Amino acid sequence: MKLFTRTVLILTILLPSAFLFAQDMTVSGVVKSKETGEPLPGTNIVVVGTNTGTATSLNGEFEISLSGMDKATLRFIFVGYKTYELQVSSSTSNVVVELEEDYLRTSEIVVTGLATSVSRRNLANDVGTVTAEDLNRVSSQTIERALNGKIAGITVTQNTGAPGGGIDVNMRGTSTIEGSTQPLYVVDGVIVNNNANQSGIDVVSAATGAGSANPQGQPTNRIADLNPNDIESIEVLKGASAAAMYGSKATNGVVIITTKRGLPGQTRINVSQQVGFNTILNKIGARRFTAKTAEEQYGPQGLEEYNKTGGAFIDYEDILYGEEGFLTETSVNASGGSNQTQFYLSGLQRSEEGIIKHTGYRKKGARLNIDHKFSESVNISLNTSYTRSESDRGITGNDNTNTTFGFSLAFTPSFTDIRPKNGRYPDHWNNPSNPIHTRDKLINNEVVNRTSISTRLTWHLLKEEHQSLDFITYGGIDYYAQENRIISPPELQFERNSDNPGQSVLTETNNLNTNIYLNLLHSYSLESNIAFRTTAGFQVEDVKSNYVSNMTTGLTVTQQNIDQAATLDALQERLDQKDRGFFLQEEVDLYEQIYLTAGIRGDRSSTFGDTEKWFLYPKISGSVLLSSYDFWNSISGTIPEFKLRAAYGETGNRPPASAKFTALATSNIAGQGGLVPAGTLGSPDIKPERTKEIELGFNATLLKDFATLSFTYYNQKISDLFLISDLPPSSGFTQKFDNGGEMTTDGIEISLGLIPYKTSEFLWRSNINFSKTESEITKLTVDPFNKGGFATFLGTYRIEKGWSPTTIIGSETDANGNHIPLGDGTPDFLMSFGNVLEYGGFELGFLVEWKQGGDIINLGKLITDLGGTTEDYDELAVFRVGGKDTTMRKGDGRLAVLGSQTAPYIEDGTYIKLRELSLFYSLPDNLVREWSGNQLSYIKLGLTGRNLFMITDYSGYDPEVSQFGNVAIGRGVDTIPYPSSSSYYFNVSVGL
Repeated sequence: MKLFTRTVLILTILLPSAFLFAQDMTVSGVVKSKETGEPLPGTNIVVVGTNTGTATSLNGEFEISLSGMDKATLRFIFVGYKTYELQVSSSTSNVVVELEEDYLRTSEIVVTGLATSVSRRNLANDVGTVTAEDLNRVSSQTIERALNGKIAGITVTQNTGAPGGGIDVNMRGTSTIEGSTQPLYVVDGVIVNNNANQSGIDVVSAATGAGSANPQGQPTNRIADLNPNDIESIEVLKGASAAAMYGSKATNGVVIITTKRGLPGQTRINVSQQVGFNTILNKIGARRFTAKTAEEQYGPQGLEEYNKTGGAFIDYEDILYGEEGFLTETSVNASGGSNQTQFYLSGLQRSEEGIIKHTGYRKKGARLNIDHKFSESVNISLNTSYTRSESDRGITGNDNTNTTFGFSLAFTPSFTDIRPKNGRYPDHWNNPSNPIHTRDKLINNEVVNRTSISTRLTWHLLKEEHQSLDFITYGGIDYYAQENRIISPPELQFERNSDNPGQSVLTETNNLNTNIYLNLLHSYSLESNIAFRTTAGFQVEDVKSNYVSNMTTGLTVTQQNIDQAATLDALQERLDQKDRGFFLQEEVDLYEQIYLTAGIRGDRSSTFGDTEKWFLYPKISGSVLLSSYDFWNSISGTIPEFKLRAAYGETGNRPPASAKFTALATSNIAGQGGLVPAGTLGSPDIKPERTKEIELGFNATLLKDFATLSFTYYNQKISDLFLISDLPPSSGFTQKFDNGGEMTTDGIEISLGLIPYKTSEFLWRSNINFSKTESEITKLTVDPFNKGGFATFLGTYRIEKGWSPTTIIGSETDANGNHIPLGDGTPDFLMSFGNVLEYGGFELGFLVEWKQGGDIINLGKLITDLGGTTEDYDELAVFRVGGKDTTMRKGDGRLAVLGSQTAPYIEDGTYIKLRELSLFYSLPDNLVREWSGNQLSYIKLGLTGRNLFMITDYSGYDPEVSQFGNVAIGRGVDTIPYPSSSSYYFNVSVGL
């Protein structure tokens, strides 16, 4: 009893003292930029170890009340600036905080999922990021082109140089054989459609049949509809451990795009005008003839045609590809608002003429983003955008009628004159078509109208000092209508020679994606500086698509409508897909030294064989900030920060929606229309491909602000590969779509960010990216088979156990009849070197990309050999013919060994390209305000260029090429596509 009485007495004395010492306090002040002195409105300020926080006002001012505290640590966070911590006490008042620009991005916050973001300092995965400044330093048609060389581990290559696309984005090498190859795109939290819909041009070129599983029309990926100028930042989740929260859609990586938003303060208006031109990047040249070689190649008629022009050299590359296409882009945006409501409004108009007459690309777009704070507990973000794009692409690439531009030029000797005279186009004596006539009269037009609306609602259900609970919901609608119109008039030479001259193709695609995501986010922190964050969510995603292609022949002269033709065929493909998913994730922050994450994703989809089965995708990762421990102090001057990280995760690749079904084909049965099973047997048990990945690496900051270094090693094991296996004729089918086979892919990624030199007047920023990847087929449940290409003797890819899936073979075999590898489509490595130098009002930037290796099947050279027009045709070389070495002209020699040797048409795809070059000058602000009467805040002038030069030994137009578009196996096949171009711009930007 005495002990209890004494305790009560002591507490009676101490408790009032405790309240006297731990009183409430209020801290106020202002946050500014150290470099410019300008206030930073919207800076987030949090009390370390609690959920208490606030944000700065329009003038950068803040005030925060701390209950029951006499000291605390305030953390200041603003995008693009280093995070700053300030110790405050009850005596602190009217503080002035100056934040430094974070040139090396050591403090940036990285978006990693639907409702989560992590400080790069704690991140346990290698997530690539690109800011708006780096993305849009040089203008680009689409965001994929602008990503070239910006992130280690991402390979961005074009399939063709045609205006508008298509572009292939690959992360961490080969991960599938028959499945989808493109990453998942998430814009402002909502998944958007990135389909590549066929135009129908294959019908005219006869490259393949309508509805073919291997179309060759080079379609544009629909992510091209997004305006690059509207993007604030891009985060790229490259590996399975980072992307596991997106489950069965994430094997190819996830690209998270955040668009620009308004900030509190005075309305800011920015206007940018760019004008420029396109020119061909590289020519392949043409053979120069003599009377003798003309007769040898083409016989008496060749000599006759040669004599008609006196053997003149007519540069048809210049005639067909020599346009200096005019470029213009006008971009306007306005942003601002109050502390309660902010807005961002933008508009774009872009017009780009191609290097081929009558081709080009045009885009118009508008965006409105609004953020509104209903109360301290509820806020909403609304994102709306509309885009209308139009492209004219001519007819290029492979064909079976010699009508495409490349094929036609291959059979046009330089002495032949097929130019129009008095408005009349002469027939080509050596080819079924006159490419100049085709260029001027054939129409290949595509128009896309796209509307996207998405919203995010955040409701703070609970907010206490040490815990909070938020309900976050996303909803979105992404709709586009695509119309492709192809007119091949009956007066064209190749049409006049057909049974039904004149073709009209009208293809319409309507696609609707709807998304609803419901998420709960709970945060809990202990006074011991341990924090927990739990995220749970459920997603509902639906896709509805309708593709209709109407193909006609026998088109009436002067008419274009499909109802003005003699015959009509139609093709329709419909898709109604439903996906459901859930996820649960736990993050633990131990003393800001150790960061752990574990989670699981579950998916089911109507594309799976078992639509009721949930496929689960786990992840676990951790990072340790070694430099935060005392033992690191001895080297902290050299390496201020060093983090080790490790991660494991699993993702999937959904099967095509048709894979589980056996399609029906129309047939005439006893004189009546009927249906019979098609040749491919569906698989009712089809399931997603599965990727299991281990990722190990480290991040280091060197010599304070001198450099950052990131190193990553990854190993992927891909199982349940999609395969199309052959079936015996007795089955009634020819092949079956099924799961079977395994593959491993591993590689390294290195990123080095540098500030080589920095003073108050001069700043030099540099970034070097390096990546290398290798893949191997480790298991096949079917016999080895060829994939991609057109025929073995022309070069194709071999899928065989123990081989790289991008191994190229041809006619060559060893003594046992086994195929001999002739090359590999996977590069040895990729490397980029980017620099930005700022001095006074000047800014110079350039980006160089180097791809080493990656072999190409150059069938373009075979085509020109067959036409007798290859530039090196008459050069001498030694060929092994009939078992002995024979000196022959190169063109004759390559054709002489064709069928027994494919190697002459397999070429190294190494290149070095100057991807970007820019020079800007910003006029002094005081002069701008004085000259404009304070109407303008800045004027910026610039000269920029993209793809300005290329160094390569490849003899085609560009080793960046893929006849079959965005396929996993068979990309590097060249059949003379639309040539690549260089772009030059003059820029003027002003601020109002």
